[in-house]
Amino acid sequence: MTNRVSLFLVLIMTIWQLGAVRGSAQTFLGLGLGAAAPETQYKLRANTGYHGELQYGINRFCDWWPVITLNYGSYPAPDTLSALTAAYPEAISFQANLRWFPWGSQNLPLYASLGTGLSVVSGEDNEGVLGMPGTIEAGYLFNYDNPCCDWFVALSARYTAYNMLRDLDRPHMSGLQAMVHVGIPLGGSTK
Repeated sequence: MTNRVSLFLVLIMTIWQLGAVRGSAQTFLGLGLGAAAPETQYKLRANTGYHGELQYGINRFCDWWPVITLNYGSYPAPDTLSALTAAYPEAISFQANLRWFPWGSQNLPLYASLGTGLSVVSGEDNEGVLGMPGTIEAGYLFNYDNPCCDWFVALSARYTAYNMLRDLDRPHMSGLQAMVHVGIPLGGSTK
C-alpha cells in the first residue's frame, strides 16, 4: 500500500511540474470521486464500486480536449459474512480520452468523451489481469466560464468496460459510473 501511495504522489508532483514548465499552456489537473454499478458477469457478485481518479488534460483547444486518466475502483462483495462470496476487489485503468464540446466549452460546456488504454483487474484466481478498457462518457462543466475563478467542477456519467480485450478465462467487468471532478489549472488560465 505504501508503494501505491508513493507512486501516486510522485505522479501528481510530476504532472504539477509539467504544467509549471509549460508556462501559459492551458492544462489542468482533475481530482475525482465516484460510484459505479457493476454490470455483465459481475453484476450479482459485487456491490456498488467506489472510484478515485486523477486526470491531466489540455484545454487550449476549445472544442477538443485530450485527457489522460488514472482510475482506481474497489468493488466490495455483497455478502461480507461469507468467505465463499466471489468479489471483484480492484480495477485500475490508465486511459487516453478525447472530450468533444459540440456547442463550445465557453458557450455550453456539455461534452461527450471516448477513451481507451490499459487496465489491471485483480481477482482471486490465476487468470490474466491485463486488459484493454473502453469508456464512453457524457459530462457537464460547472464554473468553467466564471471570470473570477480558474477552477471548475465536472459532473459526468460514463460506461466503462474494464477488460474488453482480456484473457478469455477472466470474467468480463463493466460498470455504469457517476463521477465528480474538481479541475485545477496548471501553469495558465482555463480560459
